[in-house]
Amino acid sequence: MRQNFERKNKKLTLGFVYDLPMKLENSAQMIFPDDASGEWETQNTIEKIIQTWEEIGFSVILFPMDNSFLKNWSEKSSQCSLIHSVVEGWGSLAREGWIPSLCEISGIPFIGSDPFTQSICMSKSQIKLTCQYLNIPTSPFYIIKNPKDLRNIPRNFFNETHFIKPDGEGSGMGINATYSISNSKTHTEKITHALLEKYPHGVLIEKFLNGAEYTSGIIGSPIQNLPIAQIEVDDGIYGLTNKSKDYMGEKVTFPKLTKKIEKIIKKGTEDLFQFLDMKDFVRMDWRCDENDNVYFLEANTLPGISYYYSVLPMMAEKTGINYIQLFETLAESALKRSYDRNLWYGKTRIQHKK
Repeated sequence: MRQNFERKNKKLTLGFVYDLPMKLENSAQMIFPDDASGEWETQNTIEKIIQTWEEIGFSVILFPMDNSFLKNWSEKSSQCSLIHSVVEGWGSLAREGWIPSLCEISGIPFIGSDPFTQSICMSKSQIKLTCQYLNIPTSPFYIIKNPKDLRNIPRNFFNETHFIKPDGEGSGMGINATYSISNSKTHTEKITHALLEKYPHGVLIEKFLNGAEYTSGIIGSPIQNLPIAQIEVDDGIYGLTNKSKDYMGEKVTFPKLTKKIEKIIKKGTEDLFQFLDMKDFVRMDWRCDENDNVYFLEANTLPGISYYYSVLPMMAEKTGINYIQLFETLAESALKRSYDRNLWYGKTRIQHKK
């Protein structure tokens, strides 16, 4: 049944915050990599999201991330009962927490996890360390902050095939089938040096897993597990080249899993969700080795929800939750937290009286 997002016969107002779908401009002091905007949503997706919120019954105020953003936020955010951000930003491990932080200090409820959780999950190494603490299987790895850290990796590790990727990026940024897989110390050192220049937050080097890749998801409050999907791509590497924003570049299926794999993925997803106090939605990636042992890869607390090219809406659809119902679920879940402790300070000290 369609939710009625009204209070006292007035439509609720939702603030929608998004990156402008255009490349960042270089200057003498700031040279951005070619894929700096690789995670940002397209204009078609932005328009579809706005349309969906309006169809549900919200009035929508737009907050594009441009040079008038802070002025607009100061003038209009107090009108909002809820904020939905798809801002990915660039250059900071805390970037997915920028808007949640602003919401907390403004006393406005928002869709998604708090800024601390968003930032932890932005770092692949930090979330893998959390998995180790929770006894969730994750492949052996090393984190490289500068080239000297390569000396700390045992020589025999380089004899096995391993995978090289940026520690703090998403959407397959810095990942490519031609250079991300290595079984040579020389190649690994070369690629690591190149990635550190482009992605200075660090490089993750982990054992390569050559089995099937899966993705799990949770939505809502109380939580609802989504069916586990298998992701397949032509070159076997789920990177930026096949994570297109123009079309669905990967094959998504829902195969029958072994009880062992299903149990590990489901329990691991729930354990991480609860331990890190995630909210509203998350998508987590997993991959098997040659013996069908499954390992955690990463967690996305700001998963794509594009109608055109995102996996999470497909997972929801598999359970009978259509695109509009998915948005209703997210809004209903987030609005339950309108008076949670993380908003008290903003509501008391900062928020304008309505």
